[in-house]
Amino acid sequence: MCTRILTTISLLLMFLLSISAQNSTRDITDKFFNLYNEDPGKAIEYGFSTNKWVMEKNMAAVENVRLKLLNLITLIGEYRGYELITEEIIGESLKLQSYMMKYDRQPIRFTFIFYRPSDSWVVQNFQYDANLTDELEELGRIAPLPKE
Repeated sequence: MCTRILTTISLLLMFLLSISAQNSTRDITDKFFNLYNEDPGKAIEYGFSTNKWVMEKNMAAVENVRLKLLNLITLIGEYRGYELITEEIIGESLKLQSYMMKYDRQPIRFTFIFYRPSDSWVVQNFQYDANLTDELEELGRIAPLPKE
């Protein structure tokens, strides 16, 4: 009897851990970047699909972001991967992750804001820009950068 209870508890814990492990911001970004490697437009759609409020109310805005990004990336060469730049967290339910997308001509920054209103993370906001080199130059004017 005791073994059966321990087995049931162990299976329940494993199930609960697997559910929470599948719903992390890392899971969302991993899937996003896997899709991005194949089709950037589908990756954008996937990112916003995690949030029913965005998909129900702002499909035109999602399509606008998708089309502008597709136009930009046709001008900057081949995609070469990504790197995490920074991650900031407010409390346990709001998180920002910023990534550098590497292209032949120049990098692009992708910024995700994730929100967890209950037990699931969603993409609250997504934006991209090509201002990384400008910001790096500005940092160099403010204080010398450490040399590696």
